[in-house]
Amino acid sequence: MITFDEYSGSFEIPCDRSILDFGAKDQEYAIYEGSRPLLTPGGKGFSHASEDLIRLIVTDLQLHGSSSLLELSAPVLFSFTQDIIDTGIDPFLSHWSDHLASDPFVRIKTSGGSAVRPFSPDDPLFTFSFISLTGLIDIVNNYSGKVMSEVILEESESHPFPELLHLSYARLTIDRKVAVQALSHVHDSGIVMPLLLVSGEISPVEYAKGLIALKIQPKESFPDILAGVSGVLAYLGLLSHKPGQDKPTDLLICAGEGDSIEFKSTLRWDIRAAKTNPAIERSCLKTISAFLNSTGGTLLIGVRDDGSIEGIESDKFANEDKFLLHLWTLIRICLGRDFSPYIRTRLEKAEDKTVCAVDCQPSDRPVFLRQPGYPEEMYVRVGPSSNALDISEALRYIADHFRH
Repeated sequence: MITFDEYSGSFEIPCDRSILDFGAKDQEYAIYEGSRPLLTPGGKGFSHASEDLIRLIVTDLQLHGSSSLLELSAPVLFSFTQDIIDTGIDPFLSHWSDHLASDPFVRIKTSGGSAVRPFSPDDPLFTFSFISLTGLIDIVNNYSGKVMSEVILEESESHPFPELLHLSYARLTIDRKVAVQALSHVHDSGIVMPLLLVSGEISPVEYAKGLIALKIQPKESFPDILAGVSGVLAYLGLLSHKPGQDKPTDLLICAGEGDSIEFKSTLRWDIRAAKTNPAIERSCLKTISAFLNSTGGTLLIGVRDDGSIEGIESDKFANEDKFLLHLWTLIRICLGRDFSPYIRTRLEKAEDKTVCAVDCQPSDRPVFLRQPGYPEEMYVRVGPSSNALDISEALRYIADHFRH
């Protein structure tokens, strides 16, 4: 199994970069070396629906600098995704325990130890290091607390932080997973800092300062670190985004319901009957499972069919934490805890009420809805609705859709 450092170390760019160009091909943009399509080391074409992304790849190929900057460039990230990760195999996970063992923040969280050998008070970087590292520790604590509120972990005597990291990594898109691997390798920065960076929890400057605060000695200067990180974030920003995913709720509501967006007034409360109703819960679970089985999407709970705001307050939970706990319990019992990495929940205010956005990424294996009191069913998205498949339809869909 080839790892990112092995792959990037053997990456070769075209000898004559002056003849690189790109053009439209089959509703995508492709890069050409003269008259021939440019191929990744694995023999796949450099093609994508985003013209801006293809432009970035061509630019990086033509203007790459040091080898470390090349490792963080768009062509290497794109190629590694195409040649390795898209096969369904993630080499980063096979070395996961080693990455955990070497990560300073894992040591801090799980053993209470120090991240690094402390700076001497006489060192000119002492104050800078202390402030930067203290700030990063606070960010790590806040992030782990946020993730903890979004998932349900099995009871265990071991510290939950490593499992939270695993869940956080698992629910990243493939492209962001590759970015974490690249940053971890090039900067020897472990798991936590790259994960925080690609998740938007820290800025490139905070990331670069963190390397100094941890006394990590990267191969580049401080400006080179920022240049490399900025390139990675630019690459991620140009990739096409799943429709609806992670967008503010007001934009989703304005977009209206469709194949990747659905509204539900409540999670459990039957407004007409003025009581809780398992059928209401099932309606939400159908949508979530259908998104997981299809191409992903976002369920907005607390929004009526016409786009007006009902608010999760109508579900009559004691507080927002109780609402989320009930939602995640339903997911765990009726869909399975194995699918939690593909689901994110976030609460946002709209018109002084609260809306819960349930962002779903496509699962890599079929999801079945097993709600007590109802038959077991498999749902997929068909236009703006979630449809149940009969046995023969489900078998065909699984064979066609889940090929790994």
